[in-house]
Amino acid sequence: MQEVYVALIGTVGLVIVALIEKDRRASKNRWEENKADHNYVVEKIETIGKSLGRSIDRNASSLESVS
Repeated sequence: MQEVYVALIGTVGLVIVALIEKDRRASKNRWEENKADHNYVVEKIETIGKSLGRSIDRNASSLESVS
């Protein structure tokens, strides 16, 4: 009988978590936050890429061929 109670409590808990997660994922605010986060990451990657390109160009012109 104890196993039945544990199973029922677990099932109710899973249903509650599923409903909360469904509501959270359906939130329009979440999509706007995700878009803002994505734009921030893209901006940082582009910034790093631009500075990396300059440092590679600067180092490539100062290297000597050793053959």
